[in-house]
Amino acid sequence: MSAQENLLAPLEKFGSFQTRVVIVAYLTAIVVGPNVWMTVFVVYTPPHRCYIPELDDGNKTSEVDYVVVPSNLSNSSVARYIPVVDGNLQKPEWSSCTRYNESTTAGQGNVGVVSCDRGWKYMTEENVITAVSEFDLVCDKSWLAPLVPSCLMFGLMAGSFLGGILADRFGRKKVLLGALVIMCASLSISAFTPSWIGLHVLTFFIGLGGIARTSILTILLSEITPNKIRYKVTVAHILVMAVGSCMLPLMAFLLPNWRHLYGAVGLLHFLVLFPSFIVFEESPRWLLENGKLDEARNLLQKIAKINNVILDEAKLLELGRDRETRVNQEAEKKQSGRRKLSYLDLVRVPFLRRRIIILSIAWLAVNVSYYGVSLAANNLGGNRYLTFFALVSVELPGHILSYFTIRKLGSRVAFMIFSSVCGVFILAVPLLQTVDDTAVIVSNVIGKLLATGTFSLLYAFTGELFPTLLRSQSYSVCSVVSRPSSVLVPFLLYVGEFYHPIIPYSVMGAIVIGAAVGMFFLPETKSQPMPDTMEDAKLQNRFITKVRC
Repeated sequence: MSAQENLLAPLEKFGSFQTRVVIVAYLTAIVVGPNVWMTVFVVYTPPHRCYIPELDDGNKTSEVDYVVVPSNLSNSSVARYIPVVDGNLQKPEWSSCTRYNESTTAGQGNVGVVSCDRGWKYMTEENVITAVSEFDLVCDKSWLAPLVPSCLMFGLMAGSFLGGILADRFGRKKVLLGALVIMCASLSISAFTPSWIGLHVLTFFIGLGGIARTSILTILLSEITPNKIRYKVTVAHILVMAVGSCMLPLMAFLLPNWRHLYGAVGLLHFLVLFPSFIVFEESPRWLLENGKLDEARNLLQKIAKINNVILDEAKLLELGRDRETRVNQEAEKKQSGRRKLSYLDLVRVPFLRRRIIILSIAWLAVNVSYYGVSLAANNLGGNRYLTFFALVSVELPGHILSYFTIRKLGSRVAFMIFSSVCGVFILAVPLLQTVDDTAVIVSNVIGKLLATGTFSLLYAFTGELFPTLLRSQSYSVCSVVSRPSSVLVPFLLYVGEFYHPIIPYSVMGAIVIGAAVGMFFLPETKSQPMPDTMEDAKLQNRFITKVRC
């Protein structure tokens, strides 16, 4: 046992210090849970048409007259002003972006149409105000609505890249608290932003702070909790975030104005900010690895006192000598010309290159399916609040199901089954839209459950295919390659809204099924040890299924 392990051994129990940190961590997880999905309600585009003063000044057009195109147009007052067009399901509906000229009516020949130069009339639930209806992000500006969740995905991508680097460089606590402040400030300012430009910029920082908080806090929890419960604590952290996501539909229903929703979530972030500054401490392991022995001594003394354990301070002196010896040994290895593994080996070595390419495609497919079926909640019909609740609540059984499936079948086979079946249900969604809204929602929910399961399976499987010194780098490559696909998902759904809903679901389903096929060419890892060296990883090729003609 090393000096560092001896030093931390008395703290290898779940004491009062860890209890406080975990409680506050889970509180932040609950309030952060809604962040990723708030754009579903913020950029909801309600049915709309051109604003007609003769109809809308002081009058409220009935929902039937507004939404449904009557069989006898002469009986509808709207028909005198608004033309009828074919929707994306080839069903007649009122035009969203044009109206008849003032001097013409629907019954006259050679009728001219003009754009909605007087604004729009939105058909929403009582008191519902979205960013789309407030800033009129429709027709010519309709592409700005899907840009909001895309900005969030850009933030997730940037936060994934910067969070780990900054945490390794400046410490877990500073970057974690900084991420919480960024989220709190961005959400609060968003509630008062006067323009759609501010909304887009602030949404980017909400995503950046959210993913940085999640990744760094997961690392911090794993570094301060005992080995025997470390996995349970970190998994529970993810599940608590899912619980927070389940609260979002209720909040959106009670706060129909998008500004009030942002303000309420920002207030919750503000409430957990104070206990976070008080309870969260730097990781003792990070301090020790970076040679900050004085800070490590003070922190360990504090933790030992809280947990009522004895700290062997003599080990700190031994640790200092061990660290100096380790630095000298690393310098000798460098002088001897021994090469360390790097990102380039993932491309340079043929069998690693094949694995990283297939896994990157799989990560891309999982991102597309996971975010695609979630962000499409507004387009599925039925009650959009209940539909979204169903989509986020299935994440819990999705993670649990993947855990037991891995134990039974192994990561590779389980992923192939989950991914292929997920693709089938995603492909079925647009086909069922002409049949029944309930069938559409059920198919989409099952697709989300399986997409969540594939996420868990892919995390486990990726780490089992690379040697220890390339394992974290393989995760980084797959994550960076897959993130741009999630940025494009909102625009993929946008194409489906304006042309045909079969387009985005066909793309998502085909990619997910293709990822399942690609897994056939990777080795099976069930009952096999994790590879430590390059030679161990290469030996896994013995377990690739042979393809025979």
